[in-house]
Amino acid sequence: MPDQPEVNLEAMVFQAEETPLLLRKKVVGGIVLGFLLVAVLYVVTTEYFGLSYKIDAEPFQDWVEDRGLLAPLVFILVMALSVLFAPIPNAPIYIAAGIVWGPVLGTAYCMAGLTLGSALAFWIARRVGRKHLPRLIGHKLANRLDTLVEDMGGRVVFWSRMIPAVNFDWVSFVAGMTAVPFRVFIVYSFLGMLFPTGLTVVAGDGLGRDPRITLVAGGIWVGVILVSAAYFWVRRKHIMGDGGHTPKPGATVPGESGTTSAAVGERPISGTDEA
Repeated sequence: MPDQPEVNLEAMVFQAEETPLLLRKKVVGGIVLGFLLVAVLYVVTTEYFGLSYKIDAEPFQDWVEDRGLLAPLVFILVMALSVLFAPIPNAPIYIAAGIVWGPVLGTAYCMAGLTLGSALAFWIARRVGRKHLPRLIGHKLANRLDTLVEDMGGRVVFWSRMIPAVNFDWVSFVAGMTAVPFRVFIVYSFLGMLFPTGLTVVAGDGLGRDPRITLVAGGIWVGVILVSAAYFWVRRKHIMGDGGHTPKPGATVPGESGTTSAAVGERPISGTDEA
């Protein structure tokens, strides 16, 4: 039986027919323009009109403190459920954690809940969905997905978690249906979630301390989006080459110096390989 061609991640990501929503130029431009508008409005309303956007966090902190150990346990459970049930948004929960517990404990409780929820989602998909994956997407595509995961390991999980402003809870379910080992998934998932989670918790903490902290955190978010988008555009243009046309995955391209043509997204199999 001939060897399966290896999956080229760059071809699959940068030669896709559709650009991810958050990396589209109009969307990125709107995000940057919106943030600048918010920043200007903040300066004008605080400096010239004396408005304050600071939240009085003490009543919330006192109420949570009165619940003792039960409060963080319930919060961690809610955080875990937000991973299992996608309609529950994560960002407001992060912000609430920052307001109530501050940046350190808030981030710790969020990460505990996220890690628990991610582990549960992974195992649910592994036990229930894994055997149905080839039936849903076909054996060939399922094998390609497994090859991609095996080649890239935790990097796929890590970078998917790092993309800002997008809820990637579904990554846990998708990873569970692939061949990625659980220990690789959970470690890289934790590392990938740490920065965006901590930054959002800090933004929430700033609402109770100094809204300028929240504004700075928002600026960092926008900066990460801008850098990610710029890298995507430059890398995609480089990979596509001259002509500006995006080849479809699986389409053949002319080989160089008489070599055999290879499918886009796959590495050519050498003629010396054994069947």
